[in-house]
Amino acid sequence: MSTAQSVLIKKSIEKVINEQITQQQLKEQLLMFVDYQSKQGFSFGELLVLHYNQFNGVVTEEIYSVAAAVEMLILSSNMLDDFEDEDCMDKPWSTEVPLSLNATTALLFLSASVIRTTDFKNKDKAISILIEYALRSINGQHKDLLNSSRNETDYIEMTLEKSGSLVTLACLIGTVLATDDYPKEIVTYSELIGLVGQITNDLKDITTWNEKNDLLNKKFTLPIIYLLNYPDDDLQFIRDYYNNKSSADEVIKNQELISRKLVETGAITYTEVIRKMHQNRALNEVKRLPVDQHYIDQLVKYIH
Repeated sequence: MSTAQSVLIKKSIEKVINEQITQQQLKEQLLMFVDYQSKQGFSFGELLVLHYNQFNGVVTEEIYSVAAAVEMLILSSNMLDDFEDEDCMDKPWSTEVPLSLNATTALLFLSASVIRTTDFKNKDKAISILIEYALRSINGQHKDLLNSSRNETDYIEMTLEKSGSLVTLACLIGTVLATDDYPKEIVTYSELIGLVGQITNDLKDITTWNEKNDLLNKKFTLPIIYLLNYPDDDLQFIRDYYNNKSSADEVIKNQELISRKLVETGAITYTEVIRKMHQNRALNEVKRLPVDQHYIDQLVKYIH
């Protein structure tokens, strides 16, 4: 959301890497990955700084070091997610995989190390939050890899763990570095921000016909769960594909039919309603925060 803050966060990440990584090739590799990631922005770090400011944290450049630490954790998580999903062909870490995997390890250790070396009174509490919610996200990622969340309830629970936990750790760390405790509303709306973002990605993926298409990859997302359970004989070939009774060719040659059925059956509308419902829940929680309206307005921009 804030270009100026993303620039400060990127500079902090580069400073950490330049100071703490001694192996030249690893340093150059990490800086290249960070530069690539910066094109997507640093929304997790921005949320951390926003929460620090809205709870009257003392003005200090160190908060950008902590935002950098969280973004390094997120970059490591994204890279591992790409390797696990075999979805990194267009990413700079797709080449020299062993070296890239070593880089993810470096990012993880740099993340905790940066927070530990700051002067924040509650830095230990921040590290505990980082570990707790990172592990919760890993649990969600494992469920996603198992492809075991095959109904709406299980899918939402898995996504709150996998995606919501990463947003939550950023928001909570920013808060506890400014104040000793945090309103419980932060946990609720930050998890929902992660969930809403993932549902938005799912809607985009289901309508994009390439190797990343969730249906071709037999993933269970909300529009696909809806379609698989819709009583329509024309859709039997999709159920057969998911049950390994037909090949991907059958799906590929029926792309037009699938695109039409996603609209006609209400699968897209259903998913949009679920997203809207959780957006509204997040908005209601954000509006209950005891902070200036200026900060509420900024937070609302992340619920999309």
